[in-house]
Amino acid sequence: MRFRPGAHVWRLSLGIIVTSLSSAGCAPAPDTARHSVEDYATDPPLRHDTLARCAADPGTLGKTPDCVNVKEAERRVSIGSLRELTPLDMPKKN
Repeated sequence: MRFRPGAHVWRLSLGIIVTSLSSAGCAPAPDTARHSVEDYATDPPLRHDTLARCAADPGTLGKTPDCVNVKEAERRVSIGSLRELTPLDMPKKN
């Protein structure tokens, strides 16, 4: 069976495209977080345990979804409100 000139290039290109699309479907699913930022913010023991694990192995766990969520929850909780701060005792002028 004879093909017109240049048809073999199209067939080769089509084969490469089909192969790359089928292999892309086999990629592992991205990690998902087990707990949300709100979960960590409302559960201090869970937040402290997860923060300790993330701090103990930042090379492996540092960019995982759970570590990102727990760091954000800690940031939100630790900021607090200005109304909760104790008043500053400024020195009196003489």
